[in-house]
Amino acid sequence: MNLVQLNPSDADLVEWANSHLPAALQNYDLTGHLFSGFALLRLSESVLGKSPSPPVPDSAFPSGPDDDKLDGLFRLFDFLLDNDVKMGSVSINDVRRGKHDKILQLLKALKAWEDRRMDILRSIGAGTIQAGPFMTPDINTWKR
Repeated sequence: MNLVQLNPSDADLVEWANSHLPAALQNYDLTGHLFSGFALLRLSESVLGKSPSPPVPDSAFPSGPDDDKLDGLFRLFDFLLDNDVKMGSVSINDVRRGKHDKILQLLKALKAWEDRRMDILRSIGAGTIQAGPFMTPDINTWKR
């Protein structure tokens, strides 16, 4: 495998992703495979503040390079598309193969989605009419 050197902004993006993931799914080896499809689903759930319906079982994702399970990856992409995450040219095969540039593109898309949501929540709270707790959820409830 080629060693990939991440620039500082990409390293910050991986750190951001890690902040949304449970310890078992966090990645601190930036030269190898960044995040699995399973980790990306859990990251998406944290950022979007909800889970796919019906839930995606852990067993729906490949357990190794020779495992051809794709149902979890299809469900991940459906979930992202249903929630208007702008993924660009990232494909299921890109995630399956662990392509650094495509995984980073997906992380950027999720971060942009979260940033847009935070901007909307701030704008609601910044107007002349204050939104009550029934209108805007506590921002920290989206993190696990």
